[in-house]
Amino acid sequence: MNSDIRTVLADHGLRATTPRLAVFAALANTATPLSVADIIKICPKVDKVSIYRTIEVFTRIEVVTIVMHGWKQRYELAEPFKPHHHHLHCTACGMVLETHSDQIEHLINAISDKHEFHPIAHTFEITGLCRACATRQAN
Repeated sequence: MNSDIRTVLADHGLRATTPRLAVFAALANTATPLSVADIIKICPKVDKVSIYRTIEVFTRIEVVTIVMHGWKQRYELAEPFKPHHHHLHCTACGMVLETHSDQIEHLINAISDKHEFHPIAHTFEITGLCRACATRQAN
């Protein structure tokens, strides 16, 4: 996978620096979106400024996508590094579950077609309670 990020960086006239590769590896090796604080913890040898700059560059060149969790931003790898998906966020425990739904994709396409709109990208996030937290709150 590092060869893919190296190619994307080169295509944008950017070098594959140690901080960029470390941040990419941190995002590639997790199943959930990460906050900058999470990335800082995972990459203790990379200074904070380099992490912030890398996230900004990765966002600009579409290596990462921003996932909103309440008012906070988290980051995850974008397509083609990770398959297209959506998220379910538990507001009680903070769990983030990735999900894919052909029905959601069909609905988005139908709405776009109805309005003669050509979507470039979309996000679909659901906030609520996971089963365990809903059960705890019911008891």
